[in-house]
Amino acid sequence: MRLGIDAGRAVHGHGGVSTYTRELIHALIESPRVDEIVLFDLDHGLARRQTFEKALGTLPDKISAARAERNVLDRLDLFHAPGYAMPPEGAPRHVFTLYDLTVLSHPDCHTLRNRVRTLTSVSDALVRGATILAISEATRQEAARLLTLPPDSVEIIPPMVDQVFQVAGEHESDAAAAARLGVREPYVLAVASLEPRKNFGGLLDAWTSLGASVGAHQLVVVAAEGWRQGKVRRRLDRMTGDGSVVKIGHIPEIVLAALYRRAAAFVFPSLAEGFGLPVAEAMACGTPVVTSRVSSMPEVAGDAALLVDPENPDEIAAAIARLLGSPALRRRLRERGLEQVRLFSREVVVPQLFEVYRRAAQR
Repeated sequence: MRLGIDAGRAVHGHGGVSTYTRELIHALIESPRVDEIVLFDLDHGLARRQTFEKALGTLPDKISAARAERNVLDRLDLFHAPGYAMPPEGAPRHVFTLYDLTVLSHPDCHTLRNRVRTLTSVSDALVRGATILAISEATRQEAARLLTLPPDSVEIIPPMVDQVFQVAGEHESDAAAAARLGVREPYVLAVASLEPRKNFGGLLDAWTSLGASVGAHQLVVVAAEGWRQGKVRRRLDRMTGDGSVVKIGHIPEIVLAALYRRAAAFVFPSLAEGFGLPVAEAMACGTPVVTSRVSSMPEVAGDAALLVDPENPDEIAAAIARLLGSPALRRRLRERGLEQVRLFSREVVVPQLFEVYRRAAQR
């Protein structure tokens, strides 16, 4: 199979789409079922192999880079678009990854530019007959409800969790990584971008209400830059000043894995997610999870997390307190999480992905 992939987000971003794209490419590189992979950057038009290697590491010979020109696209068996952009005319068979439709369900959580880009690319994919690949059942149901697509016309393949997120780690090096970032144990971890949908306001309300009941625990927030973040950023800065919260910007995945492993609990009270990859990453590192009972989060967490109403800070606070107060509950959720996260391993997901590719290539 000769496969084209828009790898632009892997080069230029740090969020969930970037993580998905990088792990997708790494998994496909390992597969003997792919004879050739051509990487494109549809946003910036970059075509230098070295540019992609800065983000993806050293690439094997079966990987090349090219501009999205008709003569190149026409030679592909399939083009996978995981970056909310479709190629120019050419490559008649496409797979389009649909992460979520929160631009429609939660428009106030997005910028106008983001809404326009997402809806334009989704429309383009539908008009051109792309196979729509949802990352969860929740996203497939959103596509049925908001785009009036027949549910059986949308495929479901979950993201794969990067193999750097695992229980195995060196105690001393993990502790040293946390200490270098100004993190002291014990702590509760939160990971997301600074944007309204991630509900940092609700989390900070919950943490404030806990007060002395959390004892010596800090709240450690790993937050990439987002949009409409001014209010929550100012609040984080104030709470950082009194020592109850530590705020960290973007960090390499290997360091983030160390923080997951050392955390007493992980909290992810998002208002809506197509998948909620940090939940799976935390479970892969053996960290007990508190997350939302809405959207895709119950689907991802299974029975391996405490589920809360994300719009109820008191419920978030109660779940955190319950988890921190029960070593037995933490152990039980850890064990369940490690079992649940196997569903998002390369060994399970890649065969499912190739079945979708096979059907898409035959259309």
